[in-house]
Amino acid sequence: MANKLESAMKEMFDTLGRDDPEELIGHFSSEPQGIDELSREWMRGRDAMAAYIRGMLSQVKDVKSEIRDFHEVIVGDIGLATFWLEQEYTLGGEKHQVSAPSSAVLRLEDGEWKIVLFHSIPLP
Repeated sequence: MANKLESAMKEMFDTLGRDDPEELIGHFSSEPQGIDELSREWMRGRDAMAAYIRGMLSQVKDVKSEIRDFHEVIVGDIGLATFWLEQEYTLGGEKHQVSAPSSAVLRLEDGEWKIVLFHSIPLP
């Protein structure tokens, strides 16, 4: 099946829009990493990623995400995805919109593509 990673990423962003932190955490691998652009720190490990997701979803509401210009490369059980993310959300009662080049590394775990590394840099 083509576009395996794109399907996995779309599912993750759909979950983000449903505001369910535990379901969202389930899209990440057993050892995920990512960047918290606000604190400018790396998040490493499932506990750090889970704490970030729970905290973020307690503040951010009405998230709508669109991915475009998606490209994926799969080698064995590792996949690399690059794409453009358009996102709208409400934070502190104010609507925000970001446009961000983004990348993700995914690993096939128990038959499902899980995010190992997520990196997105919103452009002004």
